[in-house]
Amino acid sequence: MRAGLELARRRHVRALVSAAERAAAGRLQAAEAALELARCRNATLAERLGQISAEGQDWIGVAKSHEAVVAGIRATLEQLLQSPCAAVAQGPDGAGDAEDARSCCFETPADDGEAASNKSRAPCKACGDGESCVLLLPCRHLCLCPACDATVDACPVCAASKNASLHVLLS
Repeated sequence: MRAGLELARRRHVRALVSAAERAAAGRLQAAEAALELARCRNATLAERLGQISAEGQDWIGVAKSHEAVVAGIRATLEQLLQSPCAAVAQGPDGAGDAEDARSCCFETPADDGEAASNKSRAPCKACGDGESCVLLLPCRHLCLCPACDATVDACPVCAASKNASLHVLLS
């Protein structure tokens, strides 16, 4: 009987150890699967981090180039604000021989109607045919007709680059 009980106990211990091994193996496989999933996520996140870092560096480069443009524009603006007439008075070759467009702001009215009708407004500096009624910015020359305004990119008086233009109604 003792041998039978010992044999039964050994079978029981083997069965318990076998069940414990199966349970441990199942848990181990689940842990390995979770570890592999975590490694895949880590690799994906590392790749995404590299992409975001490169994109961040690109944006930093863009921001620095925009800062340089802003600094250049600010310097030009400060220069123009300090001496607005100096930039306009010089011609494209740097010589001070640029002709300024006529202004009607400070002219005295003619004494008789005939003199006023004979007096014509300044002709367009680009085509010479039209009446000058377009003010160019930033140089503030009143020197173009509306037809030439659409085609001209620089002021014909001082050769400054045209940023904008205003149609002026003269009476």
